[in-house]
Formats: sequence, C-alpha cells, structure tokens
Amino acid sequence: MLDVVLDYFGRTNLFNFLIFLGIFIFIFKKVHIGTMLDKSKNNIVEHIENSKSTKEESEAHLKQIEETLSHIEEEIDGIIKKSEENAKLVGTKILDDAEKFVSNIKENTDKTVANKTALLKNDILRRTSLASIETAKSHIINELNNNIDLHNKLIDESIEALESYRG
Repeated sequence: MLDVVLDYFGRTNLFNFLIFLGIFIFIFKKVHIGTMLDKSKNNIVEHIENSKSTKEESEAHLKQIEETLSHIEEEIDGIIKKSEENAKLVGTKILDDAEKFVSNIKENTDKTVANKTALLKNDILRRTSLASIETAKSHIINELNNNIDLHNKLIDESIEALESYRG
C-alpha cells in the first residue's frame, strides 16, 4: 500500500506540491515574512501619509495661485491704466516742449530778422551817407573850381575857425 501511495504521489503533482510547500515553510520560518509584510505595510502607509500631506500642500499652493490669479486681472487693469496715464502725461509734456521749442524758434527768428533789418538799415544809411558825402564833395569841388573867390573865402573862414578854437 505504501508502494501504491508512493506510486500515486510520484505520478501526480501532489508530491511536487508538497516539496514546494516544505521549501516554502522553511523559507517562511527563516525569512520572517510576517515582519517583512509588516515593514512593507508600514512603508506603504507612510507613503500614503506622505502623499496625503503632499496633496494637501499642493492644494494649498494651488489655492494661493488661484487667489493670485483672481486678482491678476485687476492688477493688469491697474497697470494698463497707469501706463495710459503715463503715456498721456508724456505725450502732453512732449507737446508742451514742442510748443515751447517752436515758440523759441519763432522768437529767435523774429530777433534775427529784426537784427538783420537793423543791420541792413544801418548799411543803407552808411551807403547813403557816403554817397551824399561824395555827391557833396563833388559839388563843392565843382563850385570851388568854377568860382575862385569862393575858394579863397572858404580858406579865410577855415583859418578864422582855427584861430578861434586855439584862443
């Protein structure tokens, strides 16, 4: 009967299963699988707790970002308004400066024209005076050449004027 049982075990996989079970029990006693399972369980629980805390931190950070983003449109509007105001101020200043510059140019042009006009008037007066002197000189010389008595009279008057000046 032992032969039959051994023959039966040999033909079935039951024998192999029992050997495998024996090796498994031996390894289970040596390796302390319970302790390893507890450690693995504790590691998994720790990872879950870390994941929960990371999730909470991420959610808090997300809320902060959402709050910041909810105000960003207002901040952008404020920045745009300030930029528009600054642009208007700069534009106004540029226009004012341009008007002052044009005014200064006009004043300088008016002064330059007045100065040039005065110079031209003085030049015309000088030329007219020189022409008048030349005309008078020519007229006097002609008169003196034509009338010798007049020449002598002029010499006498000049001498009298010099003597009265000395004296």
